Amino acid sequence: MKKVNQKISMILLLCLSIIACNKEEEKNDTLGTFIESGSAIITNEGSFGSNNGSVSFINRNGVVTNYIYENANSGMNLGDVVQSYTRVGNKGIICVNNSHKIEIVDARTFKHIATIVDTSATNHTSYVRYALGVTNDKAYVTNGSSAGEVVVINLTTNTISTSINVGKGPEQLEQAGNNVYVANSGGWSIDSTVSIINSTTDAVSSTIKVGDIPTKLVKDAQNNIWVLCAGQSDWSSWPNITKLTPSKIVRINSTTNTIDKSFTLINSGSLSYELNIAVGDNGRKIYYSISDNVYALDITASALPTTPIISGRSFYGLAASPYNNQIWGLRAPNFSSGGYVFRYNATGGLIDSIQVGIGPNNAAFNL
Repeated sequence: MKKVNQKISMILLLCLSIIACNKEEEKNDTLGTFIESGSAIITNEGSFGSNNGSVSFINRNGVVTNYIYENANSGMNLGDVVQSYTRVGNKGIICVNNSHKIEIVDARTFKHIATIVDTSATNHTSYVRYALGVTNDKAYVTNGSSAGEVVVINLTTNTISTSINVGKGPEQLEQAGNNVYVANSGGWSIDSTVSIINSTTDAVSSTIKVGDIPTKLVKDAQNNIWVLCAGQSDWSSWPNITKLTPSKIVRINSTTNTIDKSFTLINSGSLSYELNIAVGDNGRKIYYSISDNVYALDITASALPTTPIISGRSFYGLAASPYNNQIWGLRAPNFSSGGYVFRYNATGGLIDSIQVGIGPNNAAFNL
């Protein structure tokens, strides 16, 4: 009888161990929900001045969960104009532009960790735009609508450690080796440069003239940087906006830090359209959109393609998944109701559309 009881005790102990392991696996699955490989975080700007910006999560199977920040933080609003999201290790950096703050969250759960707000005279969070993880404990954030800077964030203490002066109206950033490239759009003025920051010294090492109003950057498979330059526009005959200077895409050779390719998208005097850029096909293709057309440019090409792979729909943002080579067009039909993510295969065939928050502008993919 004693042996039977011992056997029963061992079986019960084994069962309890299995249950405990399963619960731990469930806990880990929950913690890892928002960093699932192949998933994406969508930033939704919201209605300007309404404090209703949000973040959506689309898993690898295309299932969407909206308002993940609010759900994870007892209904707390994220803020006004959610501009961008960047994951650095197990932390997420959310730039909330019109709330003048940088929000740090646990990337796995989207639980709030810290809020960075500078109300001093330096005002390092006055106009935050985009973030880049330089190392696991350091990030750069672009800030400033006129005189521009890159704010250096210590991700161990979640505080601002210093700032780096760059051009006017800095926007997106990209890293190649030890160099970080910053697009200086001009903000409410005009700029035509890309600043190069030495990420070890946190100082600008050089500046490259690229084209008027550089706004967006991507890095290709050869570690080169492609810059989308919107060009200056004449708004006096709104809604018919014309280009004063050309819109173009230029490529910076990251070894020599010189321009080795330049393509004109819209000539001076032509009507102006919404422009976007993304990199896909494992860094071998540059996708760009003009008005309601999306084109695929091979990084080895010497001329622009003449036929779009997607047509008939304009997008507020454009992205390409490194997980499955899908092309994602983010559409904001207005800024009072939910927008959509249109997903296409690599040849431009529509897969589906997914409703997200108000004013979706960007997708950040989890590898």
